[in-house]
Amino acid sequence: MGTSTAGIAHAAIVGHMMGLPMGYVRSSGKDHGRQNQIEGRLEPGQKVVVIEDSSPPAEASGRCERLREAGAEVLGIASIFTYGMQKGLDRLAAANVKNHSLTNFDVIADVAAKQNYIHPEDVARLIQFRNNPSDESWIGGKN
Repeated sequence: MGTSTAGIAHAAIVGHMMGLPMGYVRSSGKDHGRQNQIEGRLEPGQKVVVIEDSSPPAEASGRCERLREAGAEVLGIASIFTYGMQKGLDRLAAANVKNHSLTNFDVIADVAAKQNYIHPEDVARLIQFRNNPSDESWIGGKN
């Protein structure tokens, strides 16, 4: 199951390559028609992997819960990228959802520094922001 809207294309590709059916789940029901939140055929007990690009974990865990309510056995989330913010990780853990990502914030920051897109000392500031966005002490580094 992809997530609307960015995860739909990735889920379609994965489904096609694996010869598996594909559907998608919205963060909320449509405001017209049948007001579906889940599109595509979903059988009770069907095993599902949610395909995300990168989305807020609250939405991800909520989408997994909608699929479970519809009878799916959610195996987890496969995402392209994750920020790894603790609040989001806690939400996924509380919802019993495992996330497997191709890359994450730490790797991107490290590579950006090694490729001279950012200053190496900015990596620590970025990680500090990621770990606690409310603490603004990370502001004021080199531009």
